[in-house]
Amino acid sequence: MLEISDEIPFLWRLSPETPDGFSHVSMVIPFQNGSQNLEHTIPTSIMSFSGDHEKNAAEETLEWNEDDIQLFLKLLAARHPGQVQQSPQQVTQTFKVDLSDPTTLEIVNIVAAAGFGMTLQVDDLLVSDPGDLHSQEVEVEVGNYITLHTVDGYKRGIVVGAQEDEVVCVLLEGISLGQIPLLPSEDPEAGSDDIHPHDLVIVKPHQLLPEHYSSLVPTAKDIIH
Repeated sequence: MLEISDEIPFLWRLSPETPDGFSHVSMVIPFQNGSQNLEHTIPTSIMSFSGDHEKNAAEETLEWNEDDIQLFLKLLAARHPGQVQQSPQQVTQTFKVDLSDPTTLEIVNIVAAAGFGMTLQVDDLLVSDPGDLHSQEVEVEVGNYITLHTVDGYKRGIVVGAQEDEVVCVLLEGISLGQIPLLPSEDPEAGSDDIHPHDLVIVKPHQLLPEHYSSLVPTAKDIIH
């Protein structure tokens, strides 16, 4: 368990780029143990793509921006009620985090995906049918959990960016492209499982379904399908 305050910066560390321009993303938290300056590193599954012609052969360290911090705190508060103390104005600046907790590691991956992921268009993978018409409006707000109806079933996601006509989500479950009928000219072994957990996707607000469409543990109020 590590107590974090606004005096401790959250950092991203990008590994040296591969020949094709990708870097592994890790979270780094500096802290002191007595007189020692130490750091805790959390590797993520996220790859950052620079696209620059000049490749960075050294590690790069970046401070978290305000969007990163606010998303992290909101997800942490939602999954660990009481762990992050709320004040009338804002989240307080000191809280405790169990850096070995799988839930915390998942949150770090979501925040890394939101900041470094390459956005994917998934219109061809989404299903629209009368069964998706629901009376409950989906609140499009950063940090809220949603559902996407895909060719591979109902998939969980989380909103990490929103504009008037598009929403950016981090998928929490993969979409198997093997569910899409192939054209005669397409290779049947190509493109399988191309959409993975923590991929970043762009969708329209009307394509979002409520969180309970994809609940892992259904309740009496959930939609059974």
